[in-house]
Amino acid sequence: MRYATSITALLLLVTTAGVASAQGTNNDTDANRRQAAKEYLEVQPVEKMMRNVVEKTSARMPGGSKERAQAVMDELRYDTLRTAMIDAMANTFTVEEIEALTQFYSTPEGRSVMEKMSTYMAKVQPVMMKEVRRSMKQVMEARPEQKQ
Repeated sequence: MRYATSITALLLLVTTAGVASAQGTNNDTDANRRQAAKEYLEVQPVEKMMRNVVEKTSARMPGGSKERAQAVMDELRYDTLRTAMIDAMANTFTVEEIEALTQFYSTPEGRSVMEKMSTYMAKVQPVMMKEVRRSMKQVMEARPEQKQ
């Protein structure tokens, strides 16, 4: 009987210690995700990302569009965008995922990828939009009852 009680107590102790240990090492909390997101945005600043995108996309715009695009960029509230990005990252990714992004974008290759991403998206976006419009047209023609 004493042996059984000792074994039960030992199992309870080991189980409880394991749970406490797991809780103590779990750093995937909202606060830690937000902190990791802030660190990511130090490596990839919001303003730099936005300006890079606008620069690449406005290069394809006719005449005065570049100036208008620049004026829009100057009026953006980067603090609002930064807060939205932190919230979205914290609600979407784990701490480990955010840290992996930060680590990647801290490398020369990661910085190069980020610099080229807007060029890549500018090349792919027109095809995507054309395909989405084509697809929507197909669906609307096939299902006229869904037209709004």
